[in-house]
Parts: sequence; structure tokens; C-alpha cells
Amino acid sequence: MDSRKCLLIMKKNLMFFQLILSLIVLFALMSTAIADEDPEETADPQSPVQFIGQVSDYGLDLDGDGLYDYLVVKFNARSSIPSTYFFTGDLSVDLGYHESKGSTAHEFRTLNLAKNYTCLDENTSAVVLNFEGGRIHENELNGPYEVEISLSNESWGFGRGMEYTTEEYEFVKFEQPEILLSGPVRSKTQALELARQSATEAGLNPGELKDIDISSERKGEVWIFSFEENGTHECFAVEGNTVEDVRHWTLNEKATKKTSAISFLHMNSTVALLVAACLFARKSPV
Repeated sequence: MDSRKCLLIMKKNLMFFQLILSLIVLFALMSTAIADEDPEETADPQSPVQFIGQVSDYGLDLDGDGLYDYLVVKFNARSSIPSTYFFTGDLSVDLGYHESKGSTAHEFRTLNLAKNYTCLDENTSAVVLNFEGGRIHENELNGPYEVEISLSNESWGFGRGMEYTTEEYEFVKFEQPEILLSGPVRSKTQALELARQSATEAGLNPGELKDIDISSERKGEVWIFSFEENGTHECFAVEGNTVEDVRHWTLNEKATKKTSAISFLHMNSTVALLVAACLFARKSPV
């Protein structure tokens, strides 16, 4: 190999090494900046919402069959900053402490989520979270249940606002409602008909109805129907009163994994890059 070609290879290796070294320095500076952030600056802003008085809960039987269609949690709140506030309730069961791999863990199981949006000002307003009974029944866990309520508005998330423990309940006393308390289509029968019409217009034979779920959204509840035919699961979310408002997806389709544009590199990754750069810079072709 002549000297000019050898010199060119060495320059390329040096440029590559400098590039890798610059990336390492950049990520090191990013890591330092993240570590030096003031916790007070990164914490949730102080909530302007104040919870007033006692929290209550009760089972709601809509059709008079003796079973609860909803577990209702009710409380009062007001805000020093008038705004529309979004409340999210996480309903769970305390399973106690368990030994796992030499350590003790406090275990909870989430049963359901309920959402509500309410306009608050300095006057006290009632806020209601409705946990539909089907999810409670299918988890087969008795109460009392733990409720964690977080809140936000259109500008800020204020983190956890309140924790509450319900009265004792038996899961067998709950059922999935036939009529929702909120949402664009409240009747299960009407929503199912819209889902079947959507399948027909799409040229699909959805097969047998396997599962009915209820999703709690900010603006109300949404029926979700899952059908199965030859191992294929067709799902329909009824988000409005027309067939065009029915969202469809197939569960066994390969999901496209999305990754962030810049991933955070840990120290071991940084070291690996440095080693690779050094080895590449030292390597010369035969």
C-alpha cells in the first residue's frame, strides 16, 4: 500500500473517531443537565383545585335487577383559577405485602379507570366519577377499593389530587351496564348495530362476538366490541351516532413500533461507543 493511500485511510479513521468522541461529549453533557435539574422546577405545578368536604361512594343500579351497573365516587371541589378540569380516577385493590426475590413489595391491582371533566371556579361544584361494573365483576376481587384521583386542565397536569378508600363491596354485585351514563351512544344494542353495519360496509365478516368493553374517555364512555373469526380479532369502537364514527382495527396486525428520535444513552452505552471508536481508529485494512 502506497503512503498516500495509507495517509488517506488514517485521516478517515481520525475523522470517524473525532465524530464519535463529539457524540460522547454531547450525551455526557445531556446527562449532566438532566441530573442537575432542580426538582422544584420539574415537579408538577401547585394545583389551584381544593377538595371540599367528605367523599362518598355507592353502587348504582340502573335497571332495577339488584346488581350495580356502576360504582360511583362523588366529591366536591372548587378552584381559585376558573377553568375546565379533567379528573381521572384509578380504581384498584390493595393485595397486601408479598415476598418476591428477597424483598417485600406492596401489591395493587388496577380494576378500572373513570374520567370526568368539570368547569370549576370559586364556587363549590360536585364532581362524579363513574366506574362501570363490568370491569369490577370480571376481576373477581371484593372491596374496599382504593381510588387515586389525578387532575389537570388544558395547560397543566397537577399530578395526584386525592386518595380515597371505598366501602366494602362484593364483586358479584356488579355487572356491565346495558345503558351508559355518558358518551355519544349510550345503548349497547344501538352501538352493537353500528359496529355490525361498519363491518358490513368494510366487506368484513367479523365472526362471533367475543368481548364487550367500555372505555372511559374525557368526553364520555365508548363501547368497544371484539369479534373473532378463524383466529382474527376484529375490534370496533363506537365513537359517534353514525357508521362513519365507528373506528375499526384488527388485533393480530403487526404493530409498528415507534421509537423516539433521540434515545437516552446510559453510561455503559457511552463506554461501548468509545471502545468501538478506538478499535476502528486503530484498525487498518490489509
